[in-house]
Amino acid sequence: MHPADSHEDNRKLSFAQAFDPKKNAFGFLRLALAVLVIVGHCSRLGGFGDEQFVPGITGTRHSLGSLAIGMFFVLSGFLISRSASGPLSVGRFLWHRFLRIFPGYWVCLLVSAFVFAPIACAIEHGNFFDVFHSSANSAQSYAIDNATMFHPRGFSMNSIMAVSSSHIAGLLGHNPTPWTMNGSLWTLPIELLCYLGVALLAALGIIRRARIVVLVLFALLCGIWEFDRVNPEACRHYFSFFGFDLLCTLCLYFLAGCVCFLYRERIPYSKALLVVSASLASLSLVVSALDFLTPIALPYAFLCLGFKLPVGRFDARGDFSYGTYIYAFPVQQGLALMGMQEGGFGLYLVCSLFVTAVLALVSCRLVEAPSLRWKNLYLPQVLRTYFCRRYHWPIRRTVLDESLISPPLVVCDRSARLSYPRSKEQRISALSP
Repeated sequence: MHPADSHEDNRKLSFAQAFDPKKNAFGFLRLALAVLVIVGHCSRLGGFGDEQFVPGITGTRHSLGSLAIGMFFVLSGFLISRSASGPLSVGRFLWHRFLRIFPGYWVCLLVSAFVFAPIACAIEHGNFFDVFHSSANSAQSYAIDNATMFHPRGFSMNSIMAVSSSHIAGLLGHNPTPWTMNGSLWTLPIELLCYLGVALLAALGIIRRARIVVLVLFALLCGIWEFDRVNPEACRHYFSFFGFDLLCTLCLYFLAGCVCFLYRERIPYSKALLVVSASLASLSLVVSALDFLTPIALPYAFLCLGFKLPVGRFDARGDFSYGTYIYAFPVQQGLALMGMQEGGFGLYLVCSLFVTAVLALVSCRLVEAPSLRWKNLYLPQVLRTYFCRRYHWPIRRTVLDESLISPPLVVCDRSARLSYPRSKEQRISALSP
């Protein structure tokens, strides 16, 4: 039985008691958020006009996609804080985050540049290879220039963290949203920035011993966010670089998730509070005067759903949300190029979901999951083994405290180098554990 369901009416629960790391709905919610981003993009990418529903009820302050991305950052802040407060070193923490983002991101760049772009070029110009000979923004430059995510080109989010060139060789110029190859990648540098911030806080000991600092940062950013809502002109005067509002909003949601984890034993959880927080979040989205409640009530209600929904272990066979998110935009652009939107919004949406699901499955199975198998890589042991084999030093395995060293330490005996057996059979015998 889920801990949140046992005697909930008889005793008070906290987030710490309600959250089960091995059985929760976070995997389901991540994939649902990625699907909502696709739905939100369909209107604009398919040429059906601007999104109407969410902007209509929020006074254009929010969209379906922006809310979904915000909740992505809430989940990320919650789970990343848990990872950073665990036994991992800062270096190992950063290595895990690198494996989570970059392999899938790099393959997506390559697929966009060397698969999607040539196909689009063939459809538009009847030639697969013109994208590689373009004098500006060629396919290969698109992949290379965006590989690091960060670009030292000026003091603005668009200059430092945005995709350096959103189009390839001027393709997709006749689409409803012209030229942009993958407009979803802009959030990944912000996510990486949040990871680096958590790593810095962990290195300083703040995550484990001074969590009040994270709460103060959240309150400070919440004030800046509300200041931008109330008086955007004055906020631009003090924070003049382009893209600050997006950066502030997503970092605010990320910090909301961090605070919810770090203070999990003090944050109450109940069905009644879930209903109240969901009601307040709905009111804050509709009534602009209550907008300041959004970064508080909405993350609380969303995390409570993650604890409560009966879809635990949804991602037991793989997390397909990342691949769904990064491949959906180019898929929707390609379908729009082929005129799929002429069959109506429903057909365009179904085709977008199907093709994206196939690519997300391939990305998860062939790129993301194999990359994550390297998360426990012990580099010093790899180097020792390489040099032992390269210079024919005998390998002997020492059994120390296995609770401290995993996998077992490999030691090279350099003094025995001259007497090392040279025949193939002798080497195989000597290298056997």
